[in-house]
Amino acid sequence: MKNIYCSYYTNSEPITVYMTKRLELQDGDKVLEPSAGEGTFIESVLNEGKSVEIEALDMNSGAIEILKRKFMHNDQVTLIRETDTLFDSQLDMYMMLSGYYDKIIGNPPYGAWQDYDKRNELKRKYIGYYVKETYSLFLLRCLSVLKENGILSFIIPDTFLFLNMHENIRKTLLKNAEILEILIFPSKFFPGVCFGYSNLSIITLKKTCDEAKALENTIRVIRGFKKAEELPKVLLDEYTKDIQIDTIKQSDIFKNSNTRFLLKDANVKLDLNKAKVTLGDVSDVVTGFYCGDNLKFIRVKDKTVKGSKNYEIINEDEIAECTSLEGIEEKGKKYIPYIKSTSAKRYLRDDDEWYVKWDKDTIAYYNYNKKSRFQNSKYYFKTGIAIPMVKSKTLKATLIQDRVFDQSIVGIFPKNEKYLYYILAYLNSDIVCKMIHILNPTTNNSSNYVKQLPFSIPNENELKIVNELVSKIMNSFEEEAIVDVAQKELNVIFEKKYLKLLA
Repeated sequence: MKNIYCSYYTNSEPITVYMTKRLELQDGDKVLEPSAGEGTFIESVLNEGKSVEIEALDMNSGAIEILKRKFMHNDQVTLIRETDTLFDSQLDMYMMLSGYYDKIIGNPPYGAWQDYDKRNELKRKYIGYYVKETYSLFLLRCLSVLKENGILSFIIPDTFLFLNMHENIRKTLLKNAEILEILIFPSKFFPGVCFGYSNLSIITLKKTCDEAKALENTIRVIRGFKKAEELPKVLLDEYTKDIQIDTIKQSDIFKNSNTRFLLKDANVKLDLNKAKVTLGDVSDVVTGFYCGDNLKFIRVKDKTVKGSKNYEIINEDEIAECTSLEGIEEKGKKYIPYIKSTSAKRYLRDDDEWYVKWDKDTIAYYNYNKKSRFQNSKYYFKTGIAIPMVKSKTLKATLIQDRVFDQSIVGIFPKNEKYLYYILAYLNSDIVCKMIHILNPTTNNSSNYVKQLPFSIPNENELKIVNELVSKIMNSFEEEAIVDVAQKELNVIFEKKYLKLLA
C-alpha cells in the first residue's frame, strides 16, 4: 500500500523474513522501525521470539492509529510516536550520543515530492546530501543513531548505488559501515510498486567507527532473482542458475569515479575506471530546448508518429527553413523542424516528424516565460549527434544538422569535426549500450553519464575504415541488408577495441 507520504507498506513475506533474519536479533536488543507504516516489520521482529524493545515512528497519523490498535497490549513495543524521523529532536540527541539502537529495520519513503520550504530545511540539516529523494536521508539518519556494531536492514531503490547525486551518501556508508550484503531485484516483487526507472534493493550493514576496517570490508551484491520467494533462500546459500553474485571491496568502490558501484555485466566485464579519455573530453555533451508547454508550441507531422497523442498536426504551409535564434523572418511561417523523441533508425532520421513554433513573437515569449529554457542555445542548428534521453534496447544515435533539439535529446558535438562519423558509429555500437548501462542502470541516458563513456582516440587507419562504413550506411540507408552488414562490422571493430582497452 502507498499513501500520500510515498510510504510503500511492506506486505511481502519473503522480503520481511529475509530482512528480519539479517538483523541477527538478540535478547535485550533495542529495535527501531523509523517509518513503521502498518507494522509489518514489527510483527516479523516479534515472530523471531526474542526479548527485544521495539520503537515505532511514523509521520502519518493514520498509520500511528493502526499501530496503537495492533500493539497497545504488547509490552515489547515500548514506543509508538507520530513524528518526522528526519527532524526528530530525540533522534538528534541519540546521534550526539553516538547511537542508541542495536538494530534498525525499515522501508523508508521514496518518490515523494518535497515542497520548497521543506527542501530548504533538509538542505540546512543534511548539508551536502541530496534532499529531493528522502530514502537516502533516512539511511543517513538511521546510521547516525545506530550503535557501534549495530545492524541495519533497509529496502530502498537501487539508485543510491550509482546515481551522481547520491555520491556523498555512498562515501558516508563506505567509511562508516561494513556493508554486509545488497540484494537487487525487480520492483514488481514489492506489492503495489513497479518503477520503470529502477530496481529495488535490500541493503544490510553493520556500523563501525573504524574507517580502515570499513574500507577493508568486502560486500556481497546478489542479483538475478526471478521471484520474491528466492530471497530468503540466500540465508541458506541456495541459489538458482540465474543468480549472479559480485564480491567487491569497499576500498575499491571508494576509488571509483563518483564512488559509484560498478557492477559487472554478465556478458561483458568492463572496468570503466581504466579509461584515460572520455567522450566528454572530445565532445560537448548537452541537453536541448524546452518551450514551456509542449502541447501549445509543438506540432506533429501526423498521428502515426510515436507519442503524438494530444498533439495538433502541423499545417505544412506554416513550416519554414530557419537557422536563426532570433526567429523566422518569412511572413506567414511559424514552425521549424524539431528533433524530439527517439528515431526509428540509427544514423539518419527518416523524416522530420516534429515541429516547434519559432516565429519572432514566440521567441520573445520564450525569452521572458519562466518555464521556457534556451538550454545550450549555442548548439542549436549546429552539426552533431542526437541520442534520446530515454533508453531503449538499442541505442539509436542520429545525425543533427540545421535543427533545434528538444530537452528529451542528448546532443553530442565533437570538438574536432573529423571525429563526427566515428563518434556516430561508436554510439550506435552494441558495446556502448552495455557500457552506458553499467554507468547508469536506470532508464535515462542523461548527458552526465553519456559524457563519462570511455573513448579511445582512433589512429588514421581506424578513422578511415569507420568513416567508410558509416558513409556506406548513409548512402545505402534504404537497403537494409547492406546497412546490417556494415553495422555488424562496426560492432566487431568497437567491441575488439574497447574490450582490449578496458578488460
